[in-house]
Order: sequence, then C-alpha cells, then structure tokens
Amino acid sequence: MRRFNLMLNGSRLMMFPFYVCILVCVALLMVKFAMQLYVLSRDIIEIDYLDLITGVLTLVDFVLVAQMLILVALCGYVQFIKTPEQRAALGDNWLHKINFASLKLIVINSLVTIAGIEVLKAFLDDGIGNETEMKWSVIVFLAFSTAALIYAITERLADHK
Repeated sequence: MRRFNLMLNGSRLMMFPFYVCILVCVALLMVKFAMQLYVLSRDIIEIDYLDLITGVLTLVDFVLVAQMLILVALCGYVQFIKTPEQRAALGDNWLHKINFASLKLIVINSLVTIAGIEVLKAFLDDGIGNETEMKWSVIVFLAFSTAALIYAITERLADHK
C-alpha cells in the first residue's frame, strides 16, 4: 500500500511536461505577437483607422491568451507539482490563494473577453455585410457570457454555505 501511495503521489510529476508545453505555446504566441506588431508598425503611415484598431485588438487577444496560459501553468504547477510543504511555505502569496474554482472563473472570464474582442473585430472587419455570421458570433459570445455568469453565481453561492 505504501508503494501505491508513493506511486500516486509521484504521478503528479507527469503533469510537468504539460506545463512546460504551455510555456512553449506562450513563446509561440510571443513570436506571432512580434510579427503582428511589426506589420502594424511597418504600415502605420498608410493603414486606415479601422485596420489599426483591428490590429491592436489582435494584439490584445495575444496578451489575454498568453496571460491565461501562464496563469494556468503557474497555478497548476503550484497545485500539482509542489508538495504540500512547499505550498505551505508560499504563505500569503496569491498563488496559494487561487484554487481550481477561482482559476476556472478566471479562464472563463478570459474566454468571454476574447470572444467579445473577436465579435468586435468581426464587426469592424465586415460591418454587417454577413449578417448570419455576425448573429452566430453574437450568440456564441452571449452563450459564453451566460455560462460565465451562471458559474460565478454558483461559485458565490457555494462559498456562502
């Protein structure tokens, strides 16, 4: 039984490569961010206002996705990789205070924000030219927003019990 407990406890280290891969994805996003910033900077003189706004919103998308990935990697690392003694040594650090419920809420809110930015970009790019696509984009955004709201309410109610 002791071996089994050690094996289960050691299996948490299997998550480590996933967190490393998440950080690699952040590096890849950084490359695409730099490329987008270069294109915007290069064309700043002849680019029109709506294209500039769309480009800036794309950069904001990159930042939000990168922040979400880093937060998931950090919180997962603290929860899964570190031992309980190492977690206790964090003290009042914000990483120690984030649990999976609050992490899920942060991720859901990030997804809602990203979806909202994508709807805004689609509207700025296409206007109301393709009405069916815009309706579906708004419906998906509202679905994400509703899910986030419901999740936040249920978490709040669960915390008060």
